[in-house]
Amino acid sequence: MLKSANNYQHREAKIFVKAVLKETIQILPKMPLTSSMAEMTQYLNNNLPFNSEQVRARRGRYIKFNMFHEHKIDMSLLIFARNFPNSRELQDVCFYQFCRAQALMVDFIENVILDRISVGFISREMITEYLRSRFPDSKVIHDGTSAICEALLGAEIANKKKNHILFSYRSIPLKAFSFILHSEFPNPGIYDIRMFEENRMIRAMLWSPEKLLHSLYELRNMGLISRISEIDNVRQFTTKLRLDESVTRITS
Repeated sequence: MLKSANNYQHREAKIFVKAVLKETIQILPKMPLTSSMAEMTQYLNNNLPFNSEQVRARRGRYIKFNMFHEHKIDMSLLIFARNFPNSRELQDVCFYQFCRAQALMVDFIENVILDRISVGFISREMITEYLRSRFPDSKVIHDGTSAICEALLGAEIANKKKNHILFSYRSIPLKAFSFILHSEFPNPGIYDIRMFEENRMIRAMLWSPEKLLHSLYELRNMGLISRISEIDNVRQFTTKLRLDESVTRITS
């Protein structure tokens, strides 16, 4: 029987003024494998690369919110990060976690980035205009513009050239793809391929649409999903693992 995908509700799209993604990607593989938020807080306060204790505490709060936005430490994320430091895989997974925490990032990608994917660039002014249209009374528009740039550049989803942010569809790192697929479809079962192709979070990764189905077959070949069926108008894929089980497979 076909199942529904992850039914978590996106957070309300609020403007954010810091992303701290570059620092997150650097420190996440070093974080202790603990379920204690207090221990995690202490580690971040002591180890983030900022001189000021207040800045370390504030940036640590950003990292905890963006990576553990359900107020619970995700051991699967910590184990994944520890096994794939300094990697494209970790950059993509961290950007995905960030998008789950910051609904505005997904909205921005859908309404601005994907709308201009054939052009391949936007200016900072376009980001500012978008934020002003969404939050006309906000006094932190310019901080929000910088934060969106920080997120895209910090995770290397996009590049910068002078005052332009450059982007295009990207190749799909399979280990990150498995992590995100099993996060979005957390319960083993049968799913409509269209649900996967139209998934907002997967679209937000700027992965090449033409390579999505091929990557799904690659996961099947790796034994990470059970099967894919494309018979007449019935297009389905079957998962067999939960997120923690899939991470154990790809890190063992």
